[in-house]
Amino acid sequence: MLAIQIAMPVLGAMMLVMVWSLRRCDVPGVRQWWQGNVAVAMSLLLFGLRGHASDLLSVITANLLLLWGSAQFYAGLLRFSGRRPDWRRLWWAIAAVTAGVVAWRYGRDDFNLRVACVSALQAALSLHAGIVLLRRDREAVGQRHAASRYATAACALFFGTVYLLRSLLSAQAALADGAPGDSLAPAGLHIGFLLLGPLAMPAMTLCTVVMIHDRLVRRLEDAANTDFLTGTLSRQAFESEAARQFAAARRQGLSLTLLIVDIDHFKHVNDRFGHHAGDVVLQRFARLARTQTRPADRLGRLGGEEFAILLPELGGNAARRIAERIRVLAAADRVDGNFGTVGYTLSAGLATLRPGEGLAELAARADAALYQAKQHGRNRVRAAEDTVDATPLLARAAVAGAA
Repeated sequence: MLAIQIAMPVLGAMMLVMVWSLRRCDVPGVRQWWQGNVAVAMSLLLFGLRGHASDLLSVITANLLLLWGSAQFYAGLLRFSGRRPDWRRLWWAIAAVTAGVVAWRYGRDDFNLRVACVSALQAALSLHAGIVLLRRDREAVGQRHAASRYATAACALFFGTVYLLRSLLSAQAALADGAPGDSLAPAGLHIGFLLLGPLAMPAMTLCTVVMIHDRLVRRLEDAANTDFLTGTLSRQAFESEAARQFAAARRQGLSLTLLIVDIDHFKHVNDRFGHHAGDVVLQRFARLARTQTRPADRLGRLGGEEFAILLPELGGNAARRIAERIRVLAAADRVDGNFGTVGYTLSAGLATLRPGEGLAELAARADAALYQAKQHGRNRVRAAEDTVDATPLLARAAVAGAA
């Protein structure tokens, strides 16, 4: 038991250092997790002084720090999940349980009742945190890096169940006849409670560190895969998505249409109204295109004023209707700002995947159709099947080599 009393604070200190090292990562909940670890570590030290320090320190203050640390950790999990903790209720709960600890030490000295009320609050916090984490993942179906959230949720639910069992057994012992400190729990279960109690915070902290790591990785992935100006897929991300959709279309025998869009006379917009106006036009078009495409469609910026839209499971006629709708809305759009009012139009070329065709050939035909649209006066949509001269331009590097 002495080894456990020494090992647990050491393990807690290690977790504390890990969380402290992540304090600048701008992830919600990190500050609360660090403060929770500090409070619980201090409470374990005070519990270890029982018999050598006053009960005000080793019982009352120790339990108060334990409750405050548990509440901080719970609040951190909620903030990480995008929720605001209700601190008013938390403080009322901590005050009520602390009052019970004081009453069952200085009024009726009953260890079981103290354990029952403290463990009940810890159980409520842990179980609710686990449920919040599971609900958040169900709402975010399809997201990567969910394993760490499920592991943290499982850990919270496990320790919440342990706290609940301990609270019920302690309450049962308090209500039974016998000495106030007697326990009805089997000796093995009692030892298990003593081991798992101090282990809860380090185990939960380790899970949160993994969640922080996954969130930081996801941020890096998002930065690499997203065009910083328009919020569309970056060129590299669009390449990867095009290759994936092409392989799926080939494997399942599905349609796949590629639409390449170019904003007309974009250099004139920059020269006349300034580059800020050009940036706003690009952002406006990206928002407009997103409103007219399906969730399964993929919009990417290939570079400059050129965009590509990947339309899986969609044939040429349906894709053309989408392209025409985007073109008409863009022609009617007016972008206002301190630079004045800017109107813009676009030209687009589309091609639908043919049997035996590679991705580079599909991109080249869409590119050739875009060229024909520009040659015939701009502000129009041309399909590859409409072009008389099907000689493609150089295939775009965004999708080249993925055939």
